Amino acid sequence: MTKLGEMFISNATDHTLLNTFGIVVSMYALYIEVKKAKDKNYVAICDISDRMSCSKVLTSKYGKGFGIVGLLVGNDHFLNMPNCILGIIFYILQLTLGYIVAPWSNTALFYLSVASCIGSLYLACILFFVLKDICLICITTYFINGGLLYLNYERFMKLDQMDQMDFM
Repeated sequence: MTKLGEMFISNATDHTLLNTFGIVVSMYALYIEVKKAKDKNYVAICDISDRMSCSKVLTSKYGKGFGIVGLLVGNDHFLNMPNCILGIIFYILQLTLGYIVAPWSNTALFYLSVASCIGSLYLACILFFVLKDICLICITTYFINGGLLYLNYERFMKLDQMDQMDFM
């Protein structure tokens, strides 16, 4: 039996830790957005300078619906939600699917991770080339998503190997 790839402890534990950390980081991002909406003078811990400001990025037009959903359905539509809420939903879904032992859950985990990394790449380009900023929260989520992609790829490939063994 092949061993699943891991980052620190074990695939399952690493998966749980990364998703939990992703939820915490996304909840902090939501906290910043809410505080900034109520108080324009609020300064988050991660607002270090003019070019390194999480609240500037999180409250930009790209902080909701990836800057795309608002163009399609309108800025006030319920689908145009903050990216951090989508992150919370994503990490909870990843966490839940990680505990389901079924071939379809490993496949779903992998493809959801691929989608999150594509979204992260898009948002990283927006962050660095359009907003010309550095957001520590954003960069942290990019690394979390990359780690989840690696762990979920390992699960997905093990499933593929097991399927091939069944036919031999």
